[in-house]
Amino acid sequence: MGDCGRGKSVILNGVLPVLFRMKNRVLQPVHAQDMGREIPDQQTFRSHRPWLYIDRLLHSSFPAIDELGVEPMLNDYGERYEGFNLVLNAAERYHRPVFITTNLCEEQIYNRYGERTMDRLAHLCRSVHFSGESLRK
Repeated sequence: MGDCGRGKSVILNGVLPVLFRMKNRVLQPVHAQDMGREIPDQQTFRSHRPWLYIDRLLHSSFPAIDELGVEPMLNDYGERYEGFNLVLNAAERYHRPVFITTNLCEEQIYNRYGERTMDRLAHLCRSVHFSGESLRK
């Protein structure tokens, strides 16, 4: 977590998948904005609805979300919910580590997702803080 332009997304989307492949594992990060979107060219899911990126996160051995905090609320037949909370619930239930990048600070995460989510994050993740000026300049 931390300031913009510090390399968080590069590590999550570029470096970690290569390291995982070296250990015969798969890490497929999902951008937070895509959680509720359909995965192109995928089979239908259980109830004949399209396979969504959140489904990939829910069933992944290593859920990975890039840019947490920019995702919209999800809508399932009129019920609105935070998809991120579902991902954390599944990860905790099945003892899966979670990989996340965000520009939000702890207080902003707490305000958006709540105390329960913060407690689960502390259990499932190790926080790495990136600070300083953007490396894009």
